[in-house]
Amino acid sequence: MNNKRNKMDFYEWICFFFIGIVCFLFIMGFFEAILMMDYTIYAKIPITLGACWVLLLSFRKFLVLYTRVKAKISATPQHDVKILLTGWGVSVLFFGTIMASLYCLHVYQPQKINCDIQNQLYGWLLFAVVGIGEEIICRGIAFRLLCDRIGMTWALILSAVIFGFAHIFNDGATVWSALAIAVTSGWLLGVAYVYHQSLWAPIGMHWAWNYLEGYVFGCPVSGAFIQHPIIMSRLVGPTWLTGGSFGPEASVIAILIGVVISLFYTLKLKQKRRNQTTA
Repeated sequence: MNNKRNKMDFYEWICFFFIGIVCFLFIMGFFEAILMMDYTIYAKIPITLGACWVLLLSFRKFLVLYTRVKAKISATPQHDVKILLTGWGVSVLFFGTIMASLYCLHVYQPQKINCDIQNQLYGWLLFAVVGIGEEIICRGIAFRLLCDRIGMTWALILSAVIFGFAHIFNDGATVWSALAIAVTSGWLLGVAYVYHQSLWAPIGMHWAWNYLEGYVFGCPVSGAFIQHPIIMSRLVGPTWLTGGSFGPEASVIAILIGVVISLFYTLKLKQKRRNQTTA
């Protein structure tokens, strides 16, 4: 009887894992396609708000079905904003340090500065949807369900690898770039989710990273080139240092800095869990 129940639980888990990921990939892709169409930026603002609402509401419904209890994404709106801004702050520090290092090494070379407000608003809106959608898929579903099945450590490792190799089909992607994302962003976003106990932390990190990389510093975002960034620039040097056409996230500099930040977050998480155990 127990074996039959265990098998049923496993099949049910498999369904939640794969169907959940496919459904949210479709929802996110649908709204991304709409936002990429050519029409006024001011019409894209309510569409983005609607997209975020649909993604978050659908995720809450998913959690209700999965956990069979009424689920909340986090405690209060004020708490959500605070954690979201914390995520933004981490990425500003992380990516800012990468670009400062590449600039000092004469790898990152700014050409000119130009700020198109409408284009910046578009990038901000687009990457809000991408950040929410991808974090629901990678952390809210993949990591969370893996954590329930195989434990937190293995779930962190496996979800990081999945996140990294999910970018393998992007322009300019290589096995190196996929591993670079897994080692830095994949692990960091997962640990941040556990540490803050809120999906808003990795959402803020993901959103800020993509926006800063493409629309501020003018670098490829996981192989995608951004038109009209604030800083028109070029990356000059060996691929292992620049990240090549994939972008600075595949640079060895990004890996080194990412490992440091991820290690810091991991140690903070261990300390937090130790304090909770002894309390």
